[in-house]
Amino acid sequence: MRNYRGCAMPTNTRLAVALHILSGLAYRASSGKGSVTSAELAGSVNTNPVVVRRILGELAKAGLVTSTGGRGGGYELARDPARIRLDAVLVAIEPEGLFSVHENPANRACTVSCGIKPALGQLFERADHALREHLRGTTLADFLRRVESAG
Repeated sequence: MRNYRGCAMPTNTRLAVALHILSGLAYRASSGKGSVTSAELAGSVNTNPVVVRRILGELAKAGLVTSTGGRGGGYELARDPARIRLDAVLVAIEPEGLFSVHENPANRACTVSCGIKPALGQLFERADHALREHLRGTTLADFLRRVESAG
């Protein structure tokens, strides 16, 4: 949670966790080590395996990861990291985009309250478009190189 002037504000970290998971899978693949369990990935992310499994399910539906069951099973990338664009990860995890307007009804006696949702909608639509364009220009392989150089 971020703190904005004393108020606890929820922070959406699903994209960050998905990129962490995919980077772990890509790193493992580049080391020639095969599949990874959700528990191992959860250890890297330092979160509950249930959180990781939910995100892995969404990544699998999008065709970004595959899973094998049984002993020695786990998760692997479905394709080469150089062929996974980060905008595809965003679409898999947050199909509606990262930005959303609050659900509170407008106060008809307030000009700001009546105009805020359309204004925020336009602002967020442009921001979402810019984010997707930026992510489209980056592959998982590119991102993994940044991770490795930062570590």
